[in-house]
Amino acid sequence: MPATQLVFLHGFGEDERVWSDFLPFHSWSFSTICPSYVDWTDCATLADYARKIIAFLPLFDNFILVGHSMGGYIALEIASKFPERVQKVVMLHSTFVADTQEKKINRDRTVELLAKKGTSFFIGPFLPNLFASASQELISTLASRYRELPAAGLIAATKAMRNRTDFTSFIQTTDIPVLFILGEQDALISPESITRFVTKSVVILPNVGHQGTYEAPEAVAMAINQFVHV
Repeated sequence: MPATQLVFLHGFGEDERVWSDFLPFHSWSFSTICPSYVDWTDCATLADYARKIIAFLPLFDNFILVGHSMGGYIALEIASKFPERVQKVVMLHSTFVADTQEKKINRDRTVELLAKKGTSFFIGPFLPNLFASASQELISTLASRYRELPAAGLIAATKAMRNRTDFTSFIQTTDIPVLFILGEQDALISPESITRFVTKSVVILPNVGHQGTYEAPEAVAMAINQFVHV
């Protein structure tokens, strides 16, 4: 019988180390896999990321996908293309809605900024927007960690997110259980943008922004564990 593994997919502007700040402090019934794709430059679309990631995963296992932000976009691509391999999906501060025209313009600005100034210039102002409230010490620690991320990989990811597919129809029709964990004060993805399409399997974390694993780790771990064992 195939094994089930939890696959944690990181967001934009971070790498697999985001999970090392979270996973070791909680108990998990399934083994975990945390791929990193922050330095990939050969993926033009999120579907490309999905195909490349699934090729790296154990061939005969099934997966519960936990995707943070961009990782959630990739999780939906994997679930739609390889539904026989995916048991459940957790969308952690992530959405199924495609970028608006305004957001696409902002993605283009991000690409231009990264190309001209590099990651170190970009990451400092970017990080505070991910939190409802975070200590300066945490922000500084993460900025120091991620300022060396390759700009080329971030540019590729930004372009892929800008052009991503809208998965509203998939979310509303799929038989794969999906849980949304959202921050009440998320400046990037508001709970209302999700709940107007989805009325169940939603956990909203009070006083939390886009980084629940830092701002409410116990609540996030509890929500994931309860969902995967239903």
